[in-house]
Amino acid sequence: MVIEISAARLLSPLFGNSVYTWTALIGVILIAFSVGGYMGGRLADKRAGLDVLGWLLAGVAVLTFFIPALSTWFGPAFAKGGLIDGPVMFSLFLLAVPGALLGAISPAAVRLYSLTSQDSHIGGAAGTISMLGSLGSFVGTFLSGFFLLGNFGVRSIFVGTAVLLLALALVAFFLTGKGSAQSAKVLVAGVIAALIGSLSTPTPAQGVIYEHESFYHRIQVTEEGVSPHRRRLLKLDSTHEGGMNPDTGDLILAYQHYWRLAMLQERPIQSALFIGAGAFGMPEEVSRTFPEATVDVAELDPAVIETGRQFFKLDEYPRVKASAGDARHYLRTSGDKKWDLIFGDAYNGMQAIPAHLTTKEFFQLISDHLTPEGVYTMNVISAVQGEKSELLAGMLATLKEVFPHLQVFAVQGNRTTSQNVIVLASHHDLSKLILDQHFPDNTWQARILRTHVPAQYLPTDGQVFTDDFNPVDAIIARGLIR
Repeated sequence: MVIEISAARLLSPLFGNSVYTWTALIGVILIAFSVGGYMGGRLADKRAGLDVLGWLLAGVAVLTFFIPALSTWFGPAFAKGGLIDGPVMFSLFLLAVPGALLGAISPAAVRLYSLTSQDSHIGGAAGTISMLGSLGSFVGTFLSGFFLLGNFGVRSIFVGTAVLLLALALVAFFLTGKGSAQSAKVLVAGVIAALIGSLSTPTPAQGVIYEHESFYHRIQVTEEGVSPHRRRLLKLDSTHEGGMNPDTGDLILAYQHYWRLAMLQERPIQSALFIGAGAFGMPEEVSRTFPEATVDVAELDPAVIETGRQFFKLDEYPRVKASAGDARHYLRTSGDKKWDLIFGDAYNGMQAIPAHLTTKEFFQLISDHLTPEGVYTMNVISAVQGEKSELLAGMLATLKEVFPHLQVFAVQGNRTTSQNVIVLASHHDLSKLILDQHFPDNTWQARILRTHVPAQYLPTDGQVFTDDFNPVDAIIARGLIR
């Protein structure tokens, strides 16, 4: 389980931290265990002993040393694959053989344990080994999720796991009473594998000024340009999630400016909530524009908040309050608090959309926490028209279950390609503020409003997403395959 959970951190920067990445990873491990269990049973019938366990453990140890190196060397080539076949093939490449060897250990151990009682308690032997294996999986899962990934780099975890497996192999050989030659071979192989693996440290991409593995993401901060025109970007796994000019705090990504749609009502924003911190550029600009406003941020990953403090000026804005945790939990526990503006920016590009933040129930929760004149603004990656617009169609159909008035903006203009699409949802009609207004060309209002998509061009055949029925992951997969 330690290897499986840690391997997800090797796949997510290449394919995103999506349900498809996890499905591919878990599926490949199960297949490998199945093959290993079958082959291990056949092997145990022919030859049972501690030395067999030793060689199986040694083989897994040596291959585990190589996993980070193989990921570094060949990961970019596999990343060219699709959302489904890419992680499946890469998981097979990295984990099929070590997974099969691990799967072979259980039947070999059952046979060995059974021999200690002259095969008189085969069922008991199988039950004991199964129990120990399940307990080991439990310990490995909790250890990885609650401790290792938050305190050690992924490569260090693989090396530590390989060292433990190697030590267990040496113990098995030692207990045979005649394993000195075998132990020497295993030690040499382990040392060579560890040395080769240590030479594979990835070279940071150009412009990377910070990199960190958190419980949720591989976080990168990149910078380009020179002062006073620098561009600093936040990347989570495989997707850029926001940015700013670190000299001025100005926003540098086009979609970030669409929080200003709430200002079309020509009233001050007294409170705002951002779901997903990004690089904190938008909440900080709200605080600059409305100094008396309270600005809250619900961000899942506490490491992103810390990155905001270090690299994106968060500490310079005392009225911006960032809270770590899931957005639905944050809203449910916020009591009667309401906001004039809620901006949804928690979707990790298009490859990894948290399904529970796309449902009718979630949007109803959003509605319950808006002031009477408040608006919900949401950023989603989709096409507006054509075969890649299925995701937007579902989002609009779901939002209409809660909000009677929707306005849509295609940030990049071309309506048939996937892009940042901004949806403005409200309980009052804002169409006159959008359609009947004429602003000078050099104003932010003119730049934003010219990207408005008239209602007749919007998809109308979307499915309503609920907590019970939510095919958003399948829709994403279809959109990426098309």
